[in-house]
Amino acid sequence: EVLIDRVEARSTVLGRADGHSRRPRALVANVDLAIVMASIVQPPLRPDIVDRYIVAAIAGGLEAAIGITKTDLPHEPAELDAFCNTYRRIGHDVAVGDARTVEFVDTVRETIGSSVAALVGPSGVGNSTLAAALTGVERAVGEVSQKAGTGRHTTSDPRLIELPDGGAVIDTAGVRSFHLPMLDARTVEAGFKEIAATSAECRFRGCNHVGEDGCAVAEAVSSDRLESYRRILEEVGALTRRAPHA
Repeated sequence: EVLIDRVEARSTVLGRADGHSRRPRALVANVDLAIVMASIVQPPLRPDIVDRYIVAAIAGGLEAAIGITKTDLPHEPAELDAFCNTYRRIGHDVAVGDARTVEFVDTVRETIGSSVAALVGPSGVGNSTLAAALTGVERAVGEVSQKAGTGRHTTSDPRLIELPDGGAVIDTAGVRSFHLPMLDARTVEAGFKEIAATSAECRFRGCNHVGEDGCAVAEAVSSDRLESYRRILEEVGALTRRAPHA
């Protein structure tokens, strides 16, 4: 028989929406860092999914880094470089390589340091392979569906595993879709560091910062990033329909 004496407050929480109901659901709590994992191919790189995870992480009080795997497979180097440079410029650590190589594992280990880090991201991108390389604890590893181009769900029991030289890692279950709970515009904005840094310069009140004429953000941020930001605002019900005014 188990008796719960008390429930301690969470210091941080990484959450998602439970399907389209938008009911919040915690994935991990009391974690310092979310490493958003993605692969360059098989499954293909989806910047919009990376952005959703980053928004969720920062909204929950976590830092966010990015890990890109499967660079041993044929891919467009220019596409990969452009992606990495975008996120590095705005302050996110980005590790790039093959989750089975010492160089990549060491880079991720350096990023984690003494933190408690959660590996999060779509199924099939190498979370469990990397977790095993970091910790020496083997986890189930699945293949990518050739028909759908998505990973199969293999890890369903997130575990915190201490690293030999300090810190710890949590290998969370990969997902095929990641929905955000309802958030306000300021919270979404915080997940796009370059937009948050520029928004104070916008002279409009009630501005969505998604391309309005005269908006300081629209003039300073790339159209791809603005479009990702706009889609997330719309998804979480924070995109206003009124015209901004000075």
